[in-house]
Amino acid sequence: MDSSEGLLLPAALRDRTSFVLIKLAALARQGCAGQLAAVGLSQHQHAILCCLDEYGQASQKVVATRLGIDGGDIVAFVDGLQRAGLITRERDERDRRRQILGISPTGRRLLRRVEKLMDAAEPGPLAALTPQQRALLHACATEVLAADAPRSWVAGERPAGAERPAGAERLAAVTP
Repeated sequence: MDSSEGLLLPAALRDRTSFVLIKLAALARQGCAGQLAAVGLSQHQHAILCCLDEYGQASQKVVATRLGIDGGDIVAFVDGLQRAGLITRERDERDRRRQILGISPTGRRLLRRVEKLMDAAEPGPLAALTPQQRALLHACATEVLAADAPRSWVAGERPAGAERPAGAERLAAVTP
């Protein structure tokens, strides 16, 4: 028996949707972390690049708030991205206490490469599901998250010129 399989979990856990989702999230996070580590990024650094790419320049505080990263923790992630030449960080001329972040051309190129790697690795742990099942799972999960944080999960809202995420057509076809 594969040591990662372990022994059968108690039914009280197997039958609890929240427990199942936590285990699934951990499995998905592992796969994503591996893809990102191959190009020298953490998941938080990837998220920061995605945020700057889609929304443009922003203060370090706004990026941290948008992504749910602690204001103190974001500094280390940003430092690494800046050292690698993937982002720019400058003092705000209007408020010298604020740091304004922007994605560099090198960061944008790396992000495009990373997104292709992540797309190729998709569906990862969800490969056991059909494309329709994956789209339905995505739609259901997004609906729950939107109920919890509606401003963070507005379906279909993207800045002008931004591409739809991979699989968006499948999601639209399944979403009621």
